[in-house]
Amino acid sequence: MVVEPTWKRIGLTKPLEGNSGQGIGIIVLDEVIPHESLSHLKGRVKQVKVHKDLTITCTDVFGEPITKEVNEYTEHGLMVLNLLAHQPIEIRDNFYRGLAPSAHFIFLSANKPERRKKGLEWILQQDWNTKICLNLRVPQERGWMSPTHEDPNVQAMKPVLDAGLLVVTAGGNSKVHNNLHPKQYLVVGGFNDKGSSDQNRYEQHPSVSYGLNGDGHWRPDLLAPYTYLPLPSLRGKGFDYFGGTCGSSALVAGLCAYFMSTMPDLTPDDIRNVLTETADVLEGFPAPIINGERALNALKDGYRNNKPPSTDPLVKVTNENESIISENPLERALALTMLIKNEKLKREEIWKQTNDESPMVKKVAIQGLGDPVDQIEREKYWNKVHKESSEFGVREFWAYTLLSTTTKEELDKWMSLVEYRTIDIWICINLFLRKFYPDAPEMEISPDPDPKIMTTIVAPVLDWYKQSINSSV
Repeated sequence: MVVEPTWKRIGLTKPLEGNSGQGIGIIVLDEVIPHESLSHLKGRVKQVKVHKDLTITCTDVFGEPITKEVNEYTEHGLMVLNLLAHQPIEIRDNFYRGLAPSAHFIFLSANKPERRKKGLEWILQQDWNTKICLNLRVPQERGWMSPTHEDPNVQAMKPVLDAGLLVVTAGGNSKVHNNLHPKQYLVVGGFNDKGSSDQNRYEQHPSVSYGLNGDGHWRPDLLAPYTYLPLPSLRGKGFDYFGGTCGSSALVAGLCAYFMSTMPDLTPDDIRNVLTETADVLEGFPAPIINGERALNALKDGYRNNKPPSTDPLVKVTNENESIISENPLERALALTMLIKNEKLKREEIWKQTNDESPMVKKVAIQGLGDPVDQIEREKYWNKVHKESSEFGVREFWAYTLLSTTTKEELDKWMSLVEYRTIDIWICINLFLRKFYPDAPEMEISPDPDPKIMTTIVAPVLDWYKQSINSSV
């Protein structure tokens, strides 16, 4: 399979120059190893780690022994860095190159918010000309809706925002996400371009999250390609393909680094505004789609708009007992979160909220319920899985909640979900099988939602299931 280069798929008419990103420091919230595919970056990649006692170590990644090995835990950071800086490749008249190959990169490994904040503060004290922070941490994983400033992960990012960096953020790969990223970030969602810049082929991606954050702001700001993002193979010849909003946001960060390196007077708000104002608005998509050439031409023609986005909350709760019956679904979700966290609702009252018309409120209620308390309630959870919609991930949230306390005897129930054909549901099924039925074929979940691909993924599991049924009769 040969797909178009990433520069073309973000709307550019020609590849970016080899000096794209020169002099620009990009912080990447991820880990990276000294893999041979990126050895040309020697001296330009650092790994910062913050330890339990908040001490910090910093290593020159390619000053370490080069490795050919890669596994599922190390490939993510390598793929992100390859999208940004891999060496040129020409295949079948297509020219591929990373979007910011001359930038330098500071990877920060710190999963805990306190450590992340400490690491960012330390990085900003160094003379590295950091201009962009590529935030690959997805929104709050589950449930609660609250003002974004209360999120410890948002608080941890304050140093880079205060320092005036452009924070480019992955929008999330699951409709289960509820409280989405704050307005201070340039949030990048994804769409399925099927490896092509032909807009006639564009489709929404069914896994990409969109909606309101806890302040009432719509997220994401921008969409970029999500599937089949090509990079030099980490394990052999040809290409590997990255997928997800971590890849989408990496593409946007690379383009931003190009703008900054070629037009040093630009501010983060200039870039953010030009990208959103020149993007393509297509019917049916939750945000405009990046158009790199139009943004570049506007900047060359003198476009400058340094006005920051308004981050003032659009919805506030001052009395949760009144807001829980508001006509505004976000207000109800915020109020329900407060009432549950303050233990002011009985379990049966939380159950009633699972029937709210708003998926946002339903997901708060599911979070508040947590694990089922007995087998009778567990059956109610299973009924909810089948009755709810996948449009905003409510069905999937019920499934993830059941997964944490499932037993081997629920095989039939999990296999009954195969028909829903959503990536989150299939992730749940695969995790169940790996834990309780390791002899079952593994479902290699693909970010490509094409029905033919999904059928190929599930077919071996269905065959195994039919055989297991027949052998037990």
